[in-house]
Amino acid sequence: MSWKWFGVKTLTRWEAIGKPKSIDENFDADATLIEERVVLIKARSFDEAIRKGEKEAKGNLSEYKNFYGQKIKQRYLEVCDAFELFDEPNENGIEVFSLIETVSKKVKDSVLIENKFGKDQNPESFAKKREKFWGAELLNKVITKLS
Repeated sequence: MSWKWFGVKTLTRWEAIGKPKSIDENFDADATLIEERVVLIKARSFDEAIRKGEKEAKGNLSEYKNFYGQKIKQRYLEVCDAFELFDEPNENGIEVFSLIETVSKKVKDSVLIENKFGKDQNPESFAKKREKFWGAELLNKVITKLS
C-alpha cells in the first residue's frame, strides 16, 4: 500500500481550573477555548491517519498556570476526522481539510458562521478575553518587554 498525505482535524478544549487570585475587566469566568487543528499526516490509509492524528493531538496537550493563578488544562475531545489530499503538500494554498455537513436551509448563514468562528466581536476585545489562557510566565515576559 502506498503512502498518502492526509489533513487530520482534531478538537481540543482549554479550561481554566480553580479560583483566580485576582480578576480584572478582561476576566471572563465562563470562557473556555475550543481549538480545531488540522495537521498533515503521512499514512497508508484513512484509519492509520486517524490513529496518528489522535496520537499527535493527545501528545500536544499541555497544562500551565495563567496570569490569574488558575491552572489551564487542555482536553482532547475525542473527535477526529481526516481528508486525503489529492495533491502533494509542496506549495501554498493546498487544501488540507474539507468538511461537508448536511444543514437545514432554515439555518441562517449568520448562525453557521457563528457556530464555526464565534460571535462577531471586536478583535481587540476578543484578544483581551483570551488573556486568561496565556501562560503566566509568557505573559510576564511580554509585559516586561513592553515596559
